[in-house]
Amino acid sequence: MALVGSLLFCTDCGNLLDRQPPAEPKIICATCNSLNKNRWPSTTVTTSKPSAFPSSLRQKRGDIQTVNAEDIQTWATTQTTCPNCDNPETLFKEQQLRSADEGTTVFYYCEKCKHRYVGAVVGRF
Repeated sequence: MALVGSLLFCTDCGNLLDRQPPAEPKIICATCNSLNKNRWPSTTVTTSKPSAFPSSLRQKRGDIQTVNAEDIQTWATTQTTCPNCDNPETLFKEQQLRSADEGTTVFYYCEKCKHRYVGAVVGRF
């Protein structure tokens, strides 16, 4: 029987053995029916260094984070003309305000004239 990492294999056939409580002294192999000593570890501890999973986000992160207004802007851009100033580009976001079987409500915002209005979803598929 061989213990590899946290896996226990049968010494006769190499089959992966089912995990048993540490109190059970023997494990019967489901493939060849041979008896194997129960060498499952009672606990498994794994550790990894912070540098083991490099991330550009983790490198930017500090103890104190500051958030700017530009960072929390969640509006997307669309080629919808503003009805107030004829700006060809407006910002929008969709929100589900009614039940799930009804369409979403679309909120528009013009950065040029600061006009806000609500519209319907057109041409969705």
